[in-house]
Amino acid sequence: MHQKVHFLFALLAFLFVLPGAKAQYTTPGNNLSLTLQDLVGMSGGVVTETDGDFFINSTLTIASSDTLKISEPETIRTAATVRIEIMGKFISDPAEGMVVFTAQDTTSSAANFRGFRFEDADPAVFRNTVVKYGGGIQLIATEALFEHCIMRNNGHSNVSAAITYSNSSPVIRYSEFRENSRSALASGANVLGSPQIMFSSFIHNTTENSNRPQINLGPGAADTIKIVGNYVEGLYTVVGGIAVSNLLGGGSSKVLIADNVIVNNRYGYAQTGNNISSVIRGNTILDNDIQGNPMQGGSGLNFNGITNNHATVRGNLVSGNLWGVTIQNTAQPNFGDADDQGGNVFFDNGNNNQIFALYNNTPNPINAIGNYWGGNTDEEAELYIIHFPNDTLLGLVTYLPIMQLHPHVNSFAFRANDNEGLQEDLVGIIDSENYLITVFVDAETDITQLIPDFSVALGVFVSPDSNEPQDFTQDVEYTLSVPHGDEQVWTVTLVTEEPDLFSVIFQVADENQTSIDNAVITLNGDTNDAGDYVFEGLMPGTYNYSVAAPGFIPAEGTVEITDEDVDVEITLTLLTYQLTFVITDEDGAAVEDAVISLDDQEYPAGEYVFEGLLPGTYDYAVAADGYETVVGSVEVVDEDVEESVVLTWLRYTLTFVVTDEQGVEVENAVIVLDGQVYGQGMYVFEDMLPGIYDYTVEAEGYHTVAGAAEIVDEDVEVLIELVIIVSVNEWDYNAFSLYPNPASHYVILHNSADGAAEILVTDLNGSIVIQTRMGSGEKQLNVEDLKEGIYIIRVVAGDTIVVRKLSVVR
Repeated sequence: MHQKVHFLFALLAFLFVLPGAKAQYTTPGNNLSLTLQDLVGMSGGVVTETDGDFFINSTLTIASSDTLKISEPETIRTAATVRIEIMGKFISDPAEGMVVFTAQDTTSSAANFRGFRFEDADPAVFRNTVVKYGGGIQLIATEALFEHCIMRNNGHSNVSAAITYSNSSPVIRYSEFRENSRSALASGANVLGSPQIMFSSFIHNTTENSNRPQINLGPGAADTIKIVGNYVEGLYTVVGGIAVSNLLGGGSSKVLIADNVIVNNRYGYAQTGNNISSVIRGNTILDNDIQGNPMQGGSGLNFNGITNNHATVRGNLVSGNLWGVTIQNTAQPNFGDADDQGGNVFFDNGNNNQIFALYNNTPNPINAIGNYWGGNTDEEAELYIIHFPNDTLLGLVTYLPIMQLHPHVNSFAFRANDNEGLQEDLVGIIDSENYLITVFVDAETDITQLIPDFSVALGVFVSPDSNEPQDFTQDVEYTLSVPHGDEQVWTVTLVTEEPDLFSVIFQVADENQTSIDNAVITLNGDTNDAGDYVFEGLMPGTYNYSVAAPGFIPAEGTVEITDEDVDVEITLTLLTYQLTFVITDEDGAAVEDAVISLDDQEYPAGEYVFEGLLPGTYDYAVAADGYETVVGSVEVVDEDVEESVVLTWLRYTLTFVVTDEQGVEVENAVIVLDGQVYGQGMYVFEDMLPGIYDYTVEAEGYHTVAGAAEIVDEDVEVLIELVIIVSVNEWDYNAFSLYPNPASHYVILHNSADGAAEILVTDLNGSIVIQTRMGSGEKQLNVEDLKEGIYIIRVVAGDTIVVRKLSVVR
């Protein structure tokens, strides 16, 4: 027996390595873009191809950074219990036809493939793709688009819905979910996501008939959960339509439920938990009563939570449910305020032979103003609403005034979009007193198969269906009815005779009541020539007009013709524009304090934007300190104008007059100006910007003179008197220094040469402000009494003059 066991193990080991046995396959993760055909060649039998179909025989993983792209119609058959795992990018998007993912064996749910798992993957694309007989699609921290897709007959071996998301917000559009074993779309109670579910159908899902609605959503993420324009049809008695919950209090759900049809489920829409704020509008919620037990469901709308379970409910039709609306715990939906009435229609909601339009099973007051409750009287509304008058423990529902319904027609037309033989819409004339709708048509118009367009209030029903074509060669009768029983027969008659025709005469003037002769007027799409203000041959009705004239703001409006010609007075307002100056210097830096004069009107410094200007030419001048004034003109025609102005700095001439002690001109001196050496005899410097310029003047046989010249706002002339060198033993020019420089309170003069020196401190105007003497060593000068600015210190020692510049700052 012992030997036989060893043999059995050996045999099993042999079987596991037989050729054809397939282990799972993970793509290399080398930023590859792969096709199914690529995977056939590289996966070692995990992906194969037979007769044009692809087969996935073991777990296939698309690694991070790799992409699987399917761009042609294909059928992919996956083995039982095998899952397709995506960590990189997945794109299923054929240009034509469909991609189909299905099981290799579709005879039983046990043979379903396990589905898809996306985790921390790049955004996925499912477009024109069918997924059936799988275990569901799991999205973990992965965004995905599902567009024009079909999800049907999927089980839940992988996850608990056809699509389950966690920390994701899938987008689902124009898709179909049918006969999946559990919910079509679901998320966990403790994960966030805000799916966008639009224009899709959800039919007969949760085939196992468990307490899982067809759309079963947990708490929302930062974005709004949107469920818009969908059709949700139930079949199984325990299964609800749409549920949004936040049971654990995580996140804050914002929800839009709009323009959906929710029919034949255990309940229509349920909003459960806390921190939910929703807008519910334009939905049709019908016959959600298939379980038949009012203690376990049957609400068209149900709100169950605390006071931060909010909803704004407007313009919905709720009928045929066991309860119209139920409100539990302390939830706080709003069905209409005095200034924002509800416009909801509730009728035929009830159980056990009693109508229940709204049951406020909370202690809180509820606003529900401006709704139809099943009748046109306040007494009926009170009868159908369960609240404080029924039980003092219940909150009061404020519902007056109610909305009444009457079998009236708001508008009627034959639309060109609905009727091939029409070139334009034919709008009916409504006679509400005689319940007659008259439409005038040309005699040659084919009226044997016209589709009418009735506009009636929500809750008013039209029979026969207004979408059905009718033969209007004879009068056609339509019965309009409302839920509480009122009916009215309306007759539609088509008249080929021309009705009485009228004129509209426009009078167009400006704000000064001066006539404008060149305006162009368009009336209901017909445009007259400029200056032609009369429209003739018009049938009674409401007409849209627009009036435009050069230089004026166009005017729009409507005019109604009843039984006479109509005069319309139009006042046009002149068009004005904005003129903006952009002012810079030569270096492109903004000049912020310029003064602009516009048409001789001077404006405050820095005001560069001029509004309300009429078309025309405007003269301007732009001035700023330190710059040349710029003058010009700018033309405003038919748009705002931006005028760029470059200011040029003011420039001046600096002239040196160089003489000796006897006043004789020295012609060969060399001037060094701000470190720049100029040629002998060059004494005139033009195009100088305002500022302080250091200079030295040197000439052979003369002592050097140093100083500083300041240019402010005019030309400057500097007089230089050169002193002849008469001593061979020169005093050391570099022996004199001063510090600190700049100085605020005092400056220390240092003389390292032998002998005494006279110290003269002058301002830039040449006035002596300090005069003293010093010997070898240091001397402190008090400068507290000097104003801030530049001063010249002259040190005179024998025939030598040393000049230093001193800055006084505080």
